[in-house]
Amino acid sequence: MRYKEPKLNILKRLFNNEENSVVTEQNKDNSELNSHPVEIEETMLINEINSFQYIFDNLTSGIWMREEIHGDLLYASKGFEAILNLPLKVIYETPSLRNKMVHPLHKKEVATNFELLAQGKTVQMLYPITDGKGQKKWLLEQIVPRVNKEGVVTQIFGMITDVTHEMDNEEKLNFLANYDSLTRLPNQKSLFEKLDQDCRERKTFALFYLDIDRFYVINNSLGYQIGDEALKKIALRLTELTPEDGYLARLNSNDFIIIFKNYRDEKEVYQLAEKILRSFEEAFTVQDYVLHITTSIGITFFPEEGERRLTLLENAHTALYQAKRQGKNTYQLFSHSRDIPSYKKYVLDRDMRLALLNGEFTLYFQPQVEPSKGFIVGAEVLLRWQHPEWGDISPAEFIPLAEENHMVNQIIDWEIEKVCTILHDWKKKGYRLYPVSINISPIRFMKKGLVEFIQAQLEKYEVNPHYLELEITESSLIKTDQTVLTILKELKALGVKVAIDDFGTGYSSLDYLRKIKPDTIKIDKTFINNIKSESEIDKGVIASILFLGKRLDMKVVAEGVEEKDQLEFLKQNECDMIQGFLFSEPVPQEKYEKLIQVGYLKAVQRTKKKTGMRENRKYYRFELPFHIHGKMTIAEVNDQVVQVGSTPVLIENFSLAGIKILSNLKLPVNSNMKFKFEFKVLGEVIEVYGKLRWIEDELQDVYSYGVIFNLNRTLEDNLARLINRMTTLRIKNQAIPNTEFVYDQVTKFFSKE
Repeated sequence: MRYKEPKLNILKRLFNNEENSVVTEQNKDNSELNSHPVEIEETMLINEINSFQYIFDNLTSGIWMREEIHGDLLYASKGFEAILNLPLKVIYETPSLRNKMVHPLHKKEVATNFELLAQGKTVQMLYPITDGKGQKKWLLEQIVPRVNKEGVVTQIFGMITDVTHEMDNEEKLNFLANYDSLTRLPNQKSLFEKLDQDCRERKTFALFYLDIDRFYVINNSLGYQIGDEALKKIALRLTELTPEDGYLARLNSNDFIIIFKNYRDEKEVYQLAEKILRSFEEAFTVQDYVLHITTSIGITFFPEEGERRLTLLENAHTALYQAKRQGKNTYQLFSHSRDIPSYKKYVLDRDMRLALLNGEFTLYFQPQVEPSKGFIVGAEVLLRWQHPEWGDISPAEFIPLAEENHMVNQIIDWEIEKVCTILHDWKKKGYRLYPVSINISPIRFMKKGLVEFIQAQLEKYEVNPHYLELEITESSLIKTDQTVLTILKELKALGVKVAIDDFGTGYSSLDYLRKIKPDTIKIDKTFINNIKSESEIDKGVIASILFLGKRLDMKVVAEGVEEKDQLEFLKQNECDMIQGFLFSEPVPQEKYEKLIQVGYLKAVQRTKKKTGMRENRKYYRFELPFHIHGKMTIAEVNDQVVQVGSTPVLIENFSLAGIKILSNLKLPVNSNMKFKFEFKVLGEVIEVYGKLRWIEDELQDVYSYGVIFNLNRTLEDNLARLINRMTTLRIKNQAIPNTEFVYDQVTKFFSKE
């Protein structure tokens, strides 16, 4: 049974008002003109019904009519039946069944719209249902109420349309707009929105910036299909490692971001980073390939290290860059308070912008001499930063920082102009001029106008171009592109000399010699150091470089010459120039001016010297049988307390007045810094404050320091007791128990730390 009342009455309800659904008096009068007026009217109406029914039943939308808001269903088209996937008989017999199909989350919304219908308002709503076959569908429904003169809703008419396909498409578009199609992780857009929201909420979190190391190798060697599959597996593994309340997104290519909230302390953050690194030790299998992949991680904290999304991402990327520089497959913190190196880096980065304005940069000159008679033939200029707190800072420390914060271009331009100024002054004073060599960061070549800038300085200060030589390291040259090679050729055409520094440490030496045709090649001091070790390989390399230089009409400079045996070997093999402590250390401009007026230097074997105050031997000093593992941190700077994490040191001896420590950090002596030291002896943890009084080069990149204590009577008595106990144990030839001795070699210890 399709209808609950005759078609004629349905049509009257559908198209006529209740008041007009009967024949009027006028119609009765006119009926006299027709022999069977009622029969004709009904025939016409039935034809109209059939026409509308045909239209309604062939629409994909469903048409329905209901008596009152919650009354019986009076009419439903075949489209209604198809959309709900229910027989019309069931729909008529159970009118409330359709409401039960509405998704629970949308029932309240549908009910609210029916309340508006009761007020005589037309409504339109979009909601999902579960149809008769259990399929999820999205319906767009429009409902129009019919209201009588009393304002009461007498019928409602509706049309439902299945918009599932459109909603699916919209859902896909929304997904693609907010998620990465490859890994199905949130994309950059979602990440930025998430970070902005988290920053507004002001709740602490740690941000991890992960980069898959050398991922380009997989793409280039195995193809992008394998690379994409590898990224999917990497994303899956990172998803498993992300904390339950954390957030993981793919930033771009092979970079991922993790937001870690609700951690107990920073130690838990470090543990997560270590867990991620350990998980990557397990190889990834993609098709038939076993891929050994590592990742590097940079970490920053909100709000301590940034309160905006961009700042946090930049900080985390800076930390990531440091992790890459340290050999990859590790993590680094942006935090300047983690340890002394982090704090020092923070201070140098902070103060670098004012250093040029404050005149804190100075130039030192290290002479280059002819080996046979010691005649000065040139010099390498070395940039120094005299920091007000950290003292003399070498370029090896601040140039990498300058490359990160984009100050390197200004610093190098200042250096070039300063050298031209000095050459101009020497010329006016009548000094004999020698070529001056300047180290140039490859980043400076990336900025336009280097050739024009140098040419302008040479013309401004009336300097002959052949007195200026630019050095670029072979290792950095390999990383550059054709643009740099073009600039070097333009400089040579200008008359400026070009030198390749650290020659022999790269992988394309001969190829770049052919492309650049440098005026000078400098033998890396690594080879020079091994001359005294009777290394025939290193001697053979040096002899070959010298022979090559002569054949190609290039000057060869040997760097880092400190021993007379090294000098003799280089003289025998006809090295052109010598540079090193055997003739002179880098000296200030004033001292170099005196040297060039003399014109030559003698080779003098130099011994190590301490810098700072002389050591105080007032108290007995106990020499330890092995180094003790200790911790050092900065407690105060200029009488201001600072919060800095600890850095490992080795303790060689100690007395009541102080200790001798070894560190791989270059620290300022006799400065306004107070340090805190912590170590364990005979089961007791000693904490003591002191200042650095002298420094001495112990090994390569390892320094020894003399520390003078700030003691109180209680601590002094405690140290005296411990020293006496250890002295007694040594006299009895007994081991010193419960003491954190280190048995590794010094260099090995610091490389592990």
